[in-house]
Amino acid sequence: MAEKQDDVIFVSNLDSAGKKKANEELNELNDKDRELAVQSLRWWVLQQKWLRAPTDFGFLLRFLRARKFSQLGARERFENYWKQRTRSPAWFRNVVPTDKTLIEIIKTGFYLIPRAKDKHDRRLIIDRKGVLDMTTVKNVWGIDNVFRAICLLCDHLNRDETVQVHGLSVFIDNTDVTMGHFRTLMGQEQGRNIMDYYQNSLPARVKGVHLYNELALFDAVWSLVSPLLKQKTKDRMRLHGHNMTKLYDELGMECLPTEYLPDDYDGPSAGSCQQIIDDMLSDLQCPEFCNYMKDLSSEKYGVDLDHLKQNDAPVASFRKLNVD
Repeated sequence: MAEKQDDVIFVSNLDSAGKKKANEELNELNDKDRELAVQSLRWWVLQQKWLRAPTDFGFLLRFLRARKFSQLGARERFENYWKQRTRSPAWFRNVVPTDKTLIEIIKTGFYLIPRAKDKHDRRLIIDRKGVLDMTTVKNVWGIDNVFRAICLLCDHLNRDETVQVHGLSVFIDNTDVTMGHFRTLMGQEQGRNIMDYYQNSLPARVKGVHLYNELALFDAVWSLVSPLLKQKTKDRMRLHGHNMTKLYDELGMECLPTEYLPDDYDGPSAGSCQQIIDDMLSDLQCPEFCNYMKDLSSEKYGVDLDHLKQNDAPVASFRKLNVD
């Protein structure tokens, strides 16, 4: 087995409910089994001459959790992750969380990720592309920087053990979204790449997608997006129209910004949109995460696409399921 020093010192931050869920739903049976599974995945990574990637315990573990401790599934997800990062350097290479352009984009609140969790203990992504001025996106920031910001936020979320075990909920608020937003951000290669990233590369499970304020031209938009979605993703989508009531029932209120809550509601919330943005920027700009991103997005990691056989699948491996 391929062992590293941090294998021994890794301590899970999950609470008892999270550990129970990891055991029952993700097949994370016990500490020793988890350690052996990570070492098996590391051994495979180190054998791939076309692949250069981090092999620390926590980084590898998130891919195993994303695929319920299937070695083959984790290897496929790991390979897809690094293929995409190599093929899309404009999104993933040399990403600096303190970059002025990325900060300006995040400050718009086009993506809100509250610290508060929904009623299922999941972190929530609130997608609000309608707040983006597309003239500024195209002429000042550049479209790639919008996706660079999205992927940066995802890289931060991926480190959260709560996300690794409980998954993510996505709330898409289509207020002020136009066909121009969809054509620019979801048309051609951008749409295919971001959907491939979410569905095949991201080491996290999206457990629910909630659409609010769907466009009047929803059928036209759906015709663009539907071919990019797996059936499992479609099955997890919920249309809420212009009514938040069912969304409150499915997510709870405590994970939502105050701007999305009834005026007479006086219970817990995620804070205002501005408070959430401030928290996000604070989390992204902490020195430890900046150093992590400097390493993760550096040129020392990636896939040698010229030497990777297009039809090669990761070799199957069977782990020991029961460890005394």
